[in-house]
Amino acid sequence: MKLLQRALAGVLMLLALSPASAKTVPVQFVSGRTATFISDDPGGVIVQFVRKYSDYRDAGTNVVISGECVSACTLVLGIMRPERVCVMPEAYLGFHSASTITREKGKPDIIEHAPEISDLVFQMYPSRVRNYLATQGWFGANAHPEIIWVRGAQLRKLVRPCSAADLS
Repeated sequence: MKLLQRALAGVLMLLALSPASAKTVPVQFVSGRTATFISDDPGGVIVQFVRKYSDYRDAGTNVVISGECVSACTLVLGIMRPERVCVMPEAYLGFHSASTITREKGKPDIIEHAPEISDLVFQMYPSRVRNYLATQGWFGANAHPEIIWVRGAQLRKLVRPCSAADLS
């Protein structure tokens, strides 16, 4: 299992660093600016989010977080350039450590903490986000399955608030 986790961690790093072609069509404003809105994203498979945000980054897309962004969704903060990501007042983010799920037919799923992947994800976040998460008990490789919710004034300290220019 450790070998698999290390291999996955290596793949994540390569995906985050390699250019990717944009596969989604972001919203285009009359001004010619483009933005993708995140409003109800519960997260999912880390590798898929690394690929998606790498695509957005490479395409020069702006991301507006206007609602829920949880789990792997929060990787937007580590992959996108900070000036390309903003939060609306109603935005909220949820962070937690990574897990692997082993599924076998006829057996219950086995969910295990993945310390190497958790640490890789943690290290992808900007330092101000890592520092805040550490104050909440998540230091990277340690298990922190409880969601750390960030919203309001605290979120605006970690991610820049959207301006009128971001929405025009």
